[in-house]
Amino acid sequence: MLRWTGKGTVVLLAGMMALLSACGGASGVESGKKGAAPAEGGAGAKEAPKEKKEPIELVFKDATFGWSAEDFMNDYGKAIEQKFPHIKVSFVPHPKPSIPEMFATKAKFDIVISSLLMFNTNILDNNLQYDLTPLIKSTKYNLDRIEPTALALAKQLANGGIYGLPVAGAASTIVYNKALFDKFGVPYPKDGMSWDDFYEVSKKMSRVEGGVRYQGSLVYPNFMLYRNPYSLSLINPNTDKADFSSPKWKEYIETMLSIYKIPNNQVEKRGQFGGQVGKDLFEKDQVVAMYLNASGTGIRELSFKNMDYDFAQIPTFKDAPGLGPQPYPLYFYISAASELKEQAFDVLSYLTSDEFQLESSKKGTLTALSSKEIQMAFAQNYPEFKGKNIKAILPAKFAPPAYRSKYDGIVRGDLESAFISAAMGEKDINTAMREAEESANKKIEQAKSQMK
Repeated sequence: MLRWTGKGTVVLLAGMMALLSACGGASGVESGKKGAAPAEGGAGAKEAPKEKKEPIELVFKDATFGWSAEDFMNDYGKAIEQKFPHIKVSFVPHPKPSIPEMFATKAKFDIVISSLLMFNTNILDNNLQYDLTPLIKSTKYNLDRIEPTALALAKQLANGGIYGLPVAGAASTIVYNKALFDKFGVPYPKDGMSWDDFYEVSKKMSRVEGGVRYQGSLVYPNFMLYRNPYSLSLINPNTDKADFSSPKWKEYIETMLSIYKIPNNQVEKRGQFGGQVGKDLFEKDQVVAMYLNASGTGIRELSFKNMDYDFAQIPTFKDAPGLGPQPYPLYFYISAASELKEQAFDVLSYLTSDEFQLESSKKGTLTALSSKEIQMAFAQNYPEFKGKNIKAILPAKFAPPAYRSKYDGIVRGDLESAFISAAMGEKDINTAMREAEESANKKIEQAKSQMK
């Protein structure tokens, strides 16, 4: 067992295997295989006799999210240990120790968990990229099962190869307070709305009643900008400069800003544009009718207490009908420094198998697979989700992934700040976007100079 002591103490969890219900026999769902057999064996495929394997420890490093060890073990670790009795799962939380600190102490880790936005910082900047293509070919892993835009994004990040496999999808939905719509006699939001429709519903629901101001909608700008349905990039790939002033960017942002110009739908404090403050307005105070976060991998972000709520598909644009946001899957990456790459790939094959993904979906984690059956199984283990419009949580079709630059992480904040400044009425949109672009390009030049 690996252990770290001192300031960087990390508790490595493993121990008793938890019994999980097997799902390989579910109708229409194939069980994942490992080793030389295809990752998805197909109907009637026979698994080779299991040979006794030497015990190993696989170390997972959370480089982004701040998950608790308990949550990780419940979501992934216990299932891995049951599927592979010779594997002991250990988990290193975020933020400490960091990846560079782990290198400095020669601590080993095998699989890195990183968000898309932090991909360059966590993976490329630490030279942890490892192309899975040879393992995919040798095990006959079936990439066609992965949602196409999530697969396309993985290949883009690896310049045609694949560094990681997606183990979870991302939410993209309107969550609405049914009680508020009933209170004001307004029909519920419905699937297939355009942003113009959404604007009109927001307008009807924005009002002051009994001295209380009700907002028709609250749209978080961060992921709505980064996952925009027009596949607009933050950085122009031809110039390596911020690309915030293009006509399409301006058109898109003006559409989003129009929501906040509706009387009584203005945001009064910057903190309301995201995080817990915004969620509290919807869930705790119940003064927001429609809530769009466009983030999160499942039940923790889509479950709300003490309120009657449901889901509707995220609105689409008339010039891009039926097209939702871009994908934002959660990828697990095998570290180039791992000495257990084949075993780690066996685990990733299992975590992306229909067998695991079906059970994970039932437990409230969104899938990154194409299977409609697995998508519709979301949160089946939670009685409070029975009867809810589950199909609205993921769009009918994701927008193609935009170009993702290594500078996205350092400039995205400038675009978001420009949006908030314009929404708060502090600056006009042209000034805000111009200043954001200038600030972003200075940061890019500074980053380039530090690399020399």
